[in-house]
Amino acid sequence: MSKSESEILEVLNGLGSKKLDLDILFSYYSLELSFEIRKVIAEKIGMQEREGYFLLEKMIKKFGLKVEFIEALKLTNEKNAKDLLLKNLYQNNKLSIHIINALEPWGGEIELELIREIFDICKIDFWIAGLNILHFKAHQLTDEKLFYFIDQIKIYDDFKINYKIISILKRRESKIVCKLLYKYSLNKELEIAKYAIFSLGSIWNDNSFEQLSKLEKEIKDPSLLKCIKNQKVISNQFLIKK
Repeated sequence: MSKSESEILEVLNGLGSKKLDLDILFSYYSLELSFEIRKVIAEKIGMQEREGYFLLEKMIKKFGLKVEFIEALKLTNEKNAKDLLLKNLYQNNKLSIHIINALEPWGGEIELELIREIFDICKIDFWIAGLNILHFKAHQLTDEKLFYFIDQIKIYDDFKINYKIISILKRRESKIVCKLLYKYSLNKELEIAKYAIFSLGSIWNDNSFEQLSKLEKEIKDPSLLKCIKNQKVISNQFLIKK
């Protein structure tokens, strides 16, 4: 006798970090269930990594490449999952945003040509997905190549995009990166400006200290000025130790 959605959800929510037998999870799944329930079932399968991947592969053959399966493949950490996603990259001759999002954990292995193609699509969700992939790829790139991708994004007043760009930049320490973080520190969005200042303060070199000093003369906002002074103190301590 099949279980109702509420019964299935009660069992799944009660699991916590425990694993449920894959055969039972498979028996719960039905296309007649709501997407939310199907997604939870698929996630529980994906979290079982290698064994979960093989079951997801079986389910894809039976039910088709559903969104919940794509998202669950991301959780498996299996190379075969990445290959399966890349094989199905195009849906109706267009890049699938669901698959691009699912490829994030393998960002360091994604070819630059595909990343270029993602950023060529002038949609914020694709740009964010591209930045998530770039986050894992950036350490392999020169500043010049990294800025090539960042410069493809034409909208700089979107909070999520600005935040993700800063997250990538703060791992670097060149003069040009520090200058760009200086620019983001002047952003009209207070949280973005603070994050850029903290990121400058975490670089701990002469380039970042120079930009913090410039900001101290430029910025009038009391809360931002306090952040700048604190980051200068911290940075100076590390510069002295060097």
